[in-house]
Amino acid sequence: MAAKNYEASVLFKLNYASAANVVINQGGTSSGKTYAIEQVLFCLACQKDKQVITVVGQDIPNLKAGALRDALTIYNTSSQLKKLVKNFNKTDRIFEFYNGSIKE
Repeated sequence: MAAKNYEASVLFKLNYASAANVVINQGGTSSGKTYAIEQVLFCLACQKDKQVITVVGQDIPNLKAGALRDALTIYNTSSQLKKLVKNFNKTDRIFEFYNGSIKE
């Protein structure tokens, strides 16, 4: 998913281009790890049909403050992504894509 007027971070590029089964992201608070990983997960959900992508964390409050907030920021600022997402269920926190993929 290439976006005009957006510049991908180094973290995004390294995560997206990795062929490894497991990628470890290290860095301090507010270093962009979660944001870059969320961008990669959105790309994968858009590119591959019927993917089920689950983001997990310590608990729901931490997910809401971190991963979900970043996911909503990415979604709300990308007109291209909005065209590929069929629905966002706020209660269950699930993005449903037109290609059958879901990101929860």
